[in-house]
Amino acid sequence: MKKYWVLGSLSVFLILLAAYVGVGYVMHQKLSHIQGRCDNFLHIKPDNFGDETGFWKNKDFDPTQYRMKQYESVKFPSREEGIEIAGFFVSGQQDAPAVIVVHGLGSCKHKTTEMVPAGILNKAGFNVLMIDVRDAGESTLEDGLSAIGNEEYLDALGAWDWLQKEKKIPAHKIGMMGNSMGAATTLIAFSQEPKLAAVFVDAPFDNLTQITSEELKREGYPQFLFYAGWAAGLLQGDNLLAFNPHEAIDKAGKRPLFIIHSTGDTRIGVHHSYQLREKAQKAGVNATFWIVEGIEHVQTAGAFPEEYEQKIVGFFKKVLR
Repeated sequence: MKKYWVLGSLSVFLILLAAYVGVGYVMHQKLSHIQGRCDNFLHIKPDNFGDETGFWKNKDFDPTQYRMKQYESVKFPSREEGIEIAGFFVSGQQDAPAVIVVHGLGSCKHKTTEMVPAGILNKAGFNVLMIDVRDAGESTLEDGLSAIGNEEYLDALGAWDWLQKEKKIPAHKIGMMGNSMGAATTLIAFSQEPKLAAVFVDAPFDNLTQITSEELKREGYPQFLFYAGWAAGLLQGDNLLAFNPHEAIDKAGKRPLFIIHSTGDTRIGVHHSYQLREKAQKAGVNATFWIVEGIEHVQTAGAFPEEYEQKIVGFFKKVLR
């Protein structure tokens, strides 16, 4: 009788566990699915972009002033075998440094959020390389799901490798910038590649556990499903907790970082950058923080165009000598 009770209890447990992970699978698919989200923007190029979706809240801001007339469509390998990354390379002045631009969740190199900082930097003479990470835009379709930077950082570092190999730009003259999830991807790349010279990020998050819990709450899911989503990710080959953006602070050494965030950001709360700032201060890291008031997620370039241009251009000119 005891044997049957144990077997029955084990069966119930396994059924509940399967149901738990099954719900996590559905949730993970919904929150991480990015395949095709940029398909309607593939016709937009560095020489013809504008504000196609009405993204910029400051209606006086004109993104077309940063169009780039000459560019190359390029492809190169990620640091993960079998993944090919698509990019737009725009040449700058002779012997100029280069900056890699990394997009956010559901975005791509064709979006104005990536075109504007690239155009600002190119206007100032920099070489720029805008990329599509895997499963986005014109890069390799792996599984159609975002790994929230935990795989995509290898794509960004593939771009870093390509600039050195194909464009003969030395490592100490290559920086990286990213928005939102692209900021997280950039910080992870910075933590994993000790020769990446400098990074500039807008609206990053501090760690995956915290941002995932906040995302569950935002989407109306109960918090106890957190590990169900993580387990579902593992079953699909994505370890969403492999790396955390804040590790960039731990591994920065003397390398500089610049971090922007807004107090009005309802997508990724400014408390994430406050946490990064506290870590940077304790570690004595060369990190600059620009906290702006009241505006929404990654709106700084449009809300404060002159200040944004001064800061991003000034930062990279100073650190990519």
